Amino acid sequence: MMTGAAPPTERRLAFVAEWYQAEAAIIRTFLVTYFVADKAVEVFDQRSKKTFLRRTKIPELTQRDFFVGSKINVFGRQFDIVDYADESTRSNLAKYRKRGFVLLKSHMWQKHLGKFLKTLIQNKMNINNGQMVQFTSKMVTQFLSGKPKTEVVSSVLMNELLAGPAISLELIGDNVVEIMSACVKYKGGDCGSSSSMKLSSSLEQLFEQEDVRYGIYCPETEEDVAIDLKFFFEERHSIMKECLFKGTTLAIIKPHSIKDGLLGDIIDDILANGFNVTAMRMILMARINCEEFYEVYRGILPEYIPMVAQLASGVCMCLEIASSDPGKSSHSDFRTFCGPMDPEIAKLLRPHTLRAKFGKSKVLNAIHCTDLPDDTNLELQYMFKILD
Repeated sequence: MMTGAAPPTERRLAFVAEWYQAEAAIIRTFLVTYFVADKAVEVFDQRSKKTFLRRTKIPELTQRDFFVGSKINVFGRQFDIVDYADESTRSNLAKYRKRGFVLLKSHMWQKHLGKFLKTLIQNKMNINNGQMVQFTSKMVTQFLSGKPKTEVVSSVLMNELLAGPAISLELIGDNVVEIMSACVKYKGGDCGSSSSMKLSSSLEQLFEQEDVRYGIYCPETEEDVAIDLKFFFEERHSIMKECLFKGTTLAIIKPHSIKDGLLGDIIDDILANGFNVTAMRMILMARINCEEFYEVYRGILPEYIPMVAQLASGVCMCLEIASSDPGKSSHSDFRTFCGPMDPEIAKLLRPHTLRAKFGKSKVLNAIHCTDLPDDTNLELQYMFKILD
C-alpha cells in the first residue's frame, strides 16, 4: 500500500523497514518511501494501517542511505531496512546494490587500512558497517566451520586471525561479491581463470601487492556473505575488540564525512601521522543518544542542535586512538592534530590538520575529538560500552 499523492512519473523508492519498540520489546513493521526529487520521506505503519509520518523533507538523508541492509534515523527513530516494498524499487536497486563482506587480517590493515578503504570507496563500494574484532580459538573455529578446506590448510588462516586484531567490514556496491573475489585472485593482470571480472586500475594497483592480496578474507557467494555478516554483526557474542582505556582518546568520523567518501582519507591521515587505532566500530546513533553525548555543549555552543542532528544523520566511525610514541599524550596530540573546531580558522592557522583538510563548517567539521583529558574514558565508555 502506498500513501500520499504523487505523480505517476515521480521517482520514489519504497522499502519495508523494522523498528524495535523497546518499551514493548516488539518489532514493528513500516513502509518507508523516499521521494528522490525533494529528498522527502514518508512512513506508513503496517500494523495500525495509519500514516506515521506524512511526506516530509529530511535534508540529512540522501538516496545513498536507502538500500536493503541500511539503518536510517527518522526524527529519533532507527529503522532497519529489511526488504523492497515494490517491484519498481527492487528492479532499480536489487541487481546493483549488493552486500559484500571482507575481513582484514592484522598484518594487512595496520599497514594498508587507509589506502584499502580509499580504493574501495573510489570504486563505488560503500562501507556500511565495520568493527575491529579480536578472535579467540573458539571463535576462530566457529567462524571457519563450513568454510572450504583450502581456507584452513595447515591452519594458516586460524593462526593469522589469532595473531592480532582483525577488521570486519560490510560493503555495499555493484557486483561487490564478484569484484572482491576477483581482487583476491588477481595476479599481475590475471584475475584467475574462473573470473571474467575486469578490475579498475586502482584496484589492480592495490592488489598487485602480495601482502594486500593475502591479507584479506572474503566469501565468494552471496549466501556465504550473508553467513559471515550474521556472524560478525548480528550474533550476540563478544568478538568486538575492547578498548584499552589507558593512554588513549576518542575520535568520531562524522556521518557527513562518510557520506562524502572521506572515510579512507581521514583514517589514512591519522595512521600516517603517528597515531594507532586500537579499537573501532561503526554505529548509527539514536538522536537521544546524540543529545546525551553532546550534553556538555548544551547552552554553551549555539551549534548544539545542528551538531546533534548531524551526528544522528547516519553511521559514524568511532575510533580509539593511541599515540605511537608512548612518551606523548594521545589526547593532547590528537586534539591538536584535529585542529580548531571551525574549519575556516583551521585553514588559516593549522592548514595541515584534519578539520582544515576535510571540514566544511563548525557542524560539518569532519571529526569529533575529546576536548578535555578527563573525559577520554567517559567518551570511550559511552561509545564502546554503554551504546551496546
